[in-house]
Amino acid sequence: MAEPVSSSASIAIAAGTITLSGSAFGVQYDALLAGFIGGLVSLLYLPPMPALKIAGTVAASALVAGFFAPVIAAAALHYFPWLNGVGDFMRLAGGAGLGIAAQVLIPAVMRRLRSLVGGR
Repeated sequence: MAEPVSSSASIAIAAGTITLSGSAFGVQYDALLAGFIGGLVSLLYLPPMPALKIAGTVAASALVAGFFAPVIAAAALHYFPWLNGVGDFMRLAGGAGLGIAAQVLIPAVMRRLRSLVGGR
């Protein structure tokens, strides 16, 4: 079993790395971190995986949330005007939701794209 301190340190390093790499793309830090945390929560409900796959899925969750959480927040505020009182929290909630769902959505989207390209 890994030491709790080393696991916490590695999670903190990974969160910092994802945040800094996301800044190169111009995405918002809070959405990246919300997606990262959502990806970690999602791992609780997935079967055991190798460490490299875990890192990849959590990073993908963070990046998907970073790119699409502002879009979800803008759409939600446009179509549901009563959410205007929520403000920026909508972006965080969307990022966390995308982080949780990304580990299921990304494989589903990839299967769909393969079926469209392959003509199956």
